Amino acid sequence: MKKFFLTIVCLFLVTSVFAQNNDAEIKTIQNYIQSTSQNEWFDPINKPGTTANGSTYDLSYYVLSDNNLFSIIYTVFDKYTLQKVFYYQNNELIACIIEETDANNANKLLRYADYFFKEGQLINTADENKEIPSATIYQEGIQKLKEAPVNQK
Repeated sequence: MKKFFLTIVCLFLVTSVFAQNNDAEIKTIQNYIQSTSQNEWFDPINKPGTTANGSTYDLSYYVLSDNNLFSIIYTVFDKYTLQKVFYYQNNELIACIIEETDANNANKLLRYADYFFKEGQLINTADENKEIPSATIYQEGIQKLKEAPVNQK
């Protein structure tokens, strides 16, 4: 009985420490995004276009002074407005925020997800939205990085 109780306590402690580490990593990413957004000067590169189904989209690239990509904002305009904001650090995807709203009422949030990544792995696994799989979003973010019209190091 003592072993069982100790095992439960140990599992709880390991889970708590792991969750705190994830919270600290997420906070570090959020601080990087916030400080970079506030302290850098961006001249976005905009690429409007049309999707295969005829919806219009805007693709905006935000590049740092060292010519590395900071973020890509991909917005599709249709009956619903879908916006995906990908954030990068050292040419690695670190976060993505996805919002889908009613085109006639931008305050009406239909779907939402925010994902934080470290070395290609989802950090905030408990927040995964099954309608917007993090693995798919990660692959899309990597593909958009590869297609970016900037000279990355």
